[in-house]
Amino acid sequence: MKIAFVMTGLLVSMTLFGQTVDNDSIDANKLDEVVIEASNQRINAEVATYIPMTRQKNAAQNAVSLLAMMSIPQISVDPVSKAVQTASGQEVSIFIDYVPATSEDLAGMQTKDVKKVEYLMHPSDARFQGAKYVINFVMQKYEWGGYTKLSAGKSFGVNSTEGSLYSKMKYKRMTFDIFADENYLTNRHIGRNSVEQFRFTDLFGDGPREITRISETKSSLFRSNSNAISLRAYYHTENFQFSNRLAYSLANTPHNDLHNNLRYSTDFLPEAESFTDASSVNRALTYNGNYFFLLSGTAALNIDADYTYGNNSSNSVYTVRNDLTIKNDAKEDVHKFDVYLHLNWNPDKSNRFFSNVGVQHSWNIINYSGNSPSVQKYHVGIFFMSQNYQHIFNENWNAGASLGWIWETNRISGFKADNNFPQTNINATWSPNEKNQLYVTANHGSMFPDASQKSPNMLQQDELMWYRGTPDLRDYKYTNAMISYTWLPNNRWQLSADGYFGFIKNRCVTLYSPAGPDGTMLRQYFNGGNYFSDYVGLSATAKLLGGKLIGKLRPQYWIRKTTGDYAWSNRQLTCTAQLTYFMGNFYFSGWYMTPSKYQQTHSGIISRTPSKYQVAVGWGKGAWHLMASAYNFAKTSWKTYEESLKSEYYSFDRTTFGTDHHARYSFTVTYTIGYGKKVQRNDETSAASPAPSAILK
Repeated sequence: MKIAFVMTGLLVSMTLFGQTVDNDSIDANKLDEVVIEASNQRINAEVATYIPMTRQKNAAQNAVSLLAMMSIPQISVDPVSKAVQTASGQEVSIFIDYVPATSEDLAGMQTKDVKKVEYLMHPSDARFQGAKYVINFVMQKYEWGGYTKLSAGKSFGVNSTEGSLYSKMKYKRMTFDIFADENYLTNRHIGRNSVEQFRFTDLFGDGPREITRISETKSSLFRSNSNAISLRAYYHTENFQFSNRLAYSLANTPHNDLHNNLRYSTDFLPEAESFTDASSVNRALTYNGNYFFLLSGTAALNIDADYTYGNNSSNSVYTVRNDLTIKNDAKEDVHKFDVYLHLNWNPDKSNRFFSNVGVQHSWNIINYSGNSPSVQKYHVGIFFMSQNYQHIFNENWNAGASLGWIWETNRISGFKADNNFPQTNINATWSPNEKNQLYVTANHGSMFPDASQKSPNMLQQDELMWYRGTPDLRDYKYTNAMISYTWLPNNRWQLSADGYFGFIKNRCVTLYSPAGPDGTMLRQYFNGGNYFSDYVGLSATAKLLGGKLIGKLRPQYWIRKTTGDYAWSNRQLTCTAQLTYFMGNFYFSGWYMTPSKYQQTHSGIISRTPSKYQVAVGWGKGAWHLMASAYNFAKTSWKTYEESLKSEYYSFDRTTFGTDHHARYSFTVTYTIGYGKKVQRNDETSAASPAPSAILK
């Protein structure tokens, strides 16, 4: 926004750059036009605020694409996977007007209603539910009105189709949402080529033996379709708000079939063909309730409750010739509920207290049939409590700390495993003005393995491999620290530099040993070795030609090291680049990410992923938004990633094939039908106010 003033003959005095100048000392004929440019970005110790440009809101099809176009330096947006993270790769919780946003909300957002986007770190507002990093969309408010948004997409090269409907209606204090979608994918190019090396100590009683197993995919078929529908009612007043949401999802994969050729380095088995026929169905019914109470001018309470019932089934048959058939079928019932209470108390301007209490329980009952029949029952309970304190020294800087404790109970088919451990955080932010911010944080705590990793049940994978969980698997410690500096000199430039140190002690990794039936290989889990992950990175955004050309560059230098059985070290430079150009109602964009190589956090597997890139052209005007994109258009290979593992008894090199990195040409269209609206003028959130003050609105 630019406002121009031509000053001639003004009988006033002016202050320019700290110097007072009287009009008598100025030649009025020599005065130039003075341009005052309003800032559309500012930052302080509590929140960074960004105001999207009109052309960005008109071009964006949904909330994630708007974030990508805004190129906010503190966050990273993958336009292909739609993942939103901090620049350092941490999880970001997304809210819309202080209400947790689902993926349906983000897809159905009418972006022209976005007033501003806030990025907060360690917010004390109870409505943010204790999240460390938050994106909050502040929307235009209505007395009444609504819209229905229809979206459809089709991809070629990768055969997928998707369609969705999102409808929102507001009347006074009530808002109603409905969402429904359909996604379909089919592909005949999945599979895995592998060279496996087995070192047995006593295979089938014949003593030590080394066998190389070579598997190559000959043909395959993957087909899946998913549906989801959700309903939500939202009520809002100054002192109270609630959101009730009911959702049902169905994911059906009738085919996940492989036909492989098998060869062996010895005469253990003759050359053969293997067939894997697999299918699965996953159903889930979910209720989510979110309740906010403004208890007083200094205290607020937020309650978040969820319940999910799931019914899952999977079936697989692995056949090698007529001598070996492995059948693994499973049916599962899942019950999961959790309740979290978030209370914040701000007795004065300098002190903020934030308390969290949570309970989470899940029950899984699994009926295995086939070659290894059994019934497994899981009951996992978690109780969480934390206290956070934030001290506001002045408007320029604050510091905080939190201490939490987690109590965990596991009942796995009669096996009992209880544990408790702390979670700690310290953080500080200094912002001398609205253009600079320095942020430091450190965390220490424990993480616990998935319930499936503790399952005592044993299943057969193929003729040489079995697998099961490890019931006495222990939790593992983590420590990390980060420092970041953000500089917003003007509307044209955004810079953010950061450094990170991460350490996982006694991590959970896979263990291969010749301890299976008849001396075959058994895959389990164990605690062993440490994982170090460090990096320095820089995010730079430039907005040129009056905001018509936006470029963002994110180079990042990684140092990774592991110890123990899978000791490994690596240094690499990765980079992500993005460029967007707006021309009238059209926009053109390009995005590129370099290849990467890393050892998986909870495995000794070393993964190598190829580069990714996409070019897109879009058009948006009024109710219509269209976009055509070409992803990895020069890649004809179906290779997704390469992996390797080296251990005492088992090693492999394998290539996985799929749709992730194959050339894809997509076209999407959205059409929004408006129902009319009345703008609400008396319930706007102040752009300069920090998140806690919004409680009083």
